[in-house]
Amino acid sequence: MSRSPLLPLLLIPVLGLTGCTNKPTDSDDGSDSGTSTAAWRPDLVCPGDPGCESGQGDLMAGAAALPITPTCFETWQDVNDDATYTSSTDVFLDCGCDQLCKGDKGWPGADEGEGDGVFQAVWIAGFGEARAAAGVHDDLWARAVVFRQGDVTVALVALDLVGWFYDDTVAIREAVAASGVDVDHVIVDATHVHEGPDTMGQWGPDLTHPGTDRAYMDQVVATAASAVSQAAAALQPVTLRAGSIDTAAPFGDKGTRNTVRDSRDPVAIDEQLGVAQLDSLDGQPVATLVNWSNHPETTDSDNLQLTSDYVHYVRTYVEDGVDQGTATARPGLGGTCIFINGTVGGLMTPLGITVTDPDGVDWKGNNFEKADALGRVIADLALTAVDEAPVAKQPTLSLRSAELMIPVENYVFQALFLIGLFDRALYNYDPEANIDEDNTPEILTGMDVLQLGPITMITVPGELAPEVAIGGYDGSRVNTTEDELPTTRIPPIWRPPRRGPTSRTWPAPSTRGSSAWAMTRSATCCRPTTTSSVTPRPT
Repeated sequence: MSRSPLLPLLLIPVLGLTGCTNKPTDSDDGSDSGTSTAAWRPDLVCPGDPGCESGQGDLMAGAAALPITPTCFETWQDVNDDATYTSSTDVFLDCGCDQLCKGDKGWPGADEGEGDGVFQAVWIAGFGEARAAAGVHDDLWARAVVFRQGDVTVALVALDLVGWFYDDTVAIREAVAASGVDVDHVIVDATHVHEGPDTMGQWGPDLTHPGTDRAYMDQVVATAASAVSQAAAALQPVTLRAGSIDTAAPFGDKGTRNTVRDSRDPVAIDEQLGVAQLDSLDGQPVATLVNWSNHPETTDSDNLQLTSDYVHYVRTYVEDGVDQGTATARPGLGGTCIFINGTVGGLMTPLGITVTDPDGVDWKGNNFEKADALGRVIADLALTAVDEAPVAKQPTLSLRSAELMIPVENYVFQALFLIGLFDRALYNYDPEANIDEDNTPEILTGMDVLQLGPITMITVPGELAPEVAIGGYDGSRVNTTEDELPTTRIPPIWRPPRRGPTSRTWPAPSTRGSSAWAMTRSATCCRPTTTSSVTPRPT
């Protein structure tokens, strides 16, 4: 089944961000630059802007985790075992939200939707259409951490979803503001799991009907806002440890191929895993942030159980410990583990690899056992990185945030907007005229730069490719001997080394090692909108 290129579409124009908006002549820190020309400035600069003037004081943090697992859907029987619901051959169980029908043990009576003849499905996102959920393997989560220093307060929410459009991010921000929580800015991130509900529209029963459910979207908005509120209520002074670890080095020549594969040329893999550990001043765990780059799709397109895939196991093992009761056992950190996905475009995947777990056992199938093994490997590396991470001295908190318009240039997505699969506002075009290069609709999105001591977090509205973020067209970021030479020609703007693709020999990786990490995230600020209006910007 093909994977949609929606998120990369949203990324490509972002690379030309500089100068997309004219701002007053203020300098970046809010002072008068003294020049007469209008300089671009982020929409929000903290510390510096009204409401977040000062960033003086101790770093504070609080965390919370709340489930966003769908609570109302009906299941079905996959008669022909193709992981695709077809009304003419498959059978849905018309039992309502609780999935209990008359005669089932514990049936409390008919509930919402029971016996109405309508399949109330949760459509799973990430591969093809018509993949209806048949159950829940593990909960999906909204996991929030709130940072505060002086007048500056920033919330980060990670959602176990394939993506989250910008209009819905605004809805979460509005819900947080309505709750009275003192937060200057809310950043929303999607783990980009391919085994959760469709929150973007393109993975419904077919290509003419969206897979989103407004009631579920509202549930996510409310739950994410509640997670931010709970995290803010738990704010306390913290210490920060930050570092990174090479995920290729422990596996010799196999390198990154023990955990991830680049399935599209050119082969370029970011092998670094970043961590941030936040503890209270008396040493109690508050939160652990884990940043790594791979699609959560280990269970593949045949899976019909809602799950956060390997991310579930990473968080569980980081919090509770790895391999308890065995020779390789190590304790967990407690607190709340928050997984932040990274440069997954291009395309980073656990499919097609064999994972060797900490006990030396190989796992090849596309199943939960392999997802578990991958989660253990990554959690073990994350725990090692935390153990080795130095304490940041007097870490500072700062934020830069900007909205921007980017064009919808992909003609397929233009069509999907027009037929209503994407519930998101369009701008700056004439909806009565044909769409062409002179009449191309735009969408509103955003980007953020969050500085937390030695860590720089950069949000990206899409699937950022490693070769864009860290380079590697020359073959220097392969990080394994198991990948073959790409067949794609190197773009002319890149100069290959003498020993590179032109000589069919990859140079040895030269960038391995521990360093402070930069965090880029898939689907951070992009989500399906709450409105179906098509609105040109006022002239």
